[in-house]
Amino acid sequence: MSLTGEKTVLPLADRLAEIAPSQIRELHNLYMALKSERPDMSFVALHFGEPNLGTPPFVVDAGVKALQGGAVFYEPNAGRLDLRDELIRFYAEFHAHPITRDHVVLSCGTMQAIFLCMAGLLNPGDGMINITPAWPNFTGAAKLVGADVHELALSFDAEAQRFWLDFDKLQEAVRKYPNIRMVNANSPSNPTGWVMTVDEKNHLLEFCRRHKLFLLADEIYDRITYTEAGRTSFLKLSEPDDHLIILNGFSKTYCMTGWRLGYLIAAPEVALKMAQMQEFVTSHAPSMAQVAAITALRDGEPFIAESLGRYTRLRDLAMEKLNAIGGLTVARPDGAFYIFFKLPEGTASVSFCEELLRETGVVVAPGAAFGAGGEGWARICYATEDALLADAIERLGAFVQARL
Repeated sequence: MSLTGEKTVLPLADRLAEIAPSQIRELHNLYMALKSERPDMSFVALHFGEPNLGTPPFVVDAGVKALQGGAVFYEPNAGRLDLRDELIRFYAEFHAHPITRDHVVLSCGTMQAIFLCMAGLLNPGDGMINITPAWPNFTGAAKLVGADVHELALSFDAEAQRFWLDFDKLQEAVRKYPNIRMVNANSPSNPTGWVMTVDEKNHLLEFCRRHKLFLLADEIYDRITYTEAGRTSFLKLSEPDDHLIILNGFSKTYCMTGWRLGYLIAAPEVALKMAQMQEFVTSHAPSMAQVAAITALRDGEPFIAESLGRYTRLRDLAMEKLNAIGGLTVARPDGAFYIFFKLPEGTASVSFCEELLRETGVVVAPGAAFGAGGEGWARICYATEDALLADAIERLGAFVQARL
């Protein structure tokens, strides 16, 4: 500010012009405003991607004990050795694949691991193929580092109620954009619930191997899946020379979204650079969260089994009720805790979700937020209570029928 009181504003970095506000966040802001304006209205929020239950008590207790025990100091950039050792055990047991400490980097949420990969693997002007509909933060992180994002929309088989990856279109994208350096794939998928088959995973690995591309594989929902393919990690199928980076974390499986703890698994020479970069971003992941995560990995299997049973019940409930609504086409989710449904022909997803919220109090995420192939669809997060989910879908159904 100048001495005369007039503001002088320096221009921001050019890359920020590429960053658009999150449409889900904007809808959430409208929801919060309406809650304040209409205290007598009943709202059901199904737009954010997190379980409605808090972190299980056995993990909370471990975190409290960690704080009391002194886990409040600096840690190695790549994360605590004991947690990395626990992940070594976990991957050997559940994914039948050996890794070492040098493959693992703990991060402040998986979002930070994504950003480290974008910043560390993509130069300005490099291209990333983002398989969509996908969580919008992949695109945002790539654009923040000056990369070009080329979206490849999944195809949809309405009869099978399933998305699928068209490898011919993927090949066309690589021919069209010679700057491609990375492919990003999320399976099980947010927002679609799509799970790649083992054949699709092998095909994608071979494709990236042939074209010398990094494959960024987000597997954060790998323990919330209803098929064997969803439990099969890309890591298990990979070859030693593959340029593969696995993304995962503790937010979804263990309901630890606020603890901000994720990780990546990569070749040691890549992981080393990711850890070095972390020094200049957050230094390291939270100490007490890392200690609590050891307990989650060691003692969490009963909780995971209970959660999966609950999500299966909620998925089936949502599918039954959504399929009964005329005018909607529903994608059957094989993993995660989302249902993606196609709106009546010609319906814009953002305006649909805003009107649905204003008129019924039900909050769902607009498909346009998830990139190419998402417009005309909407996402429900069904990690909530049975009665709330059923009520929300009934209101949604009445809203849709009134407009047909």
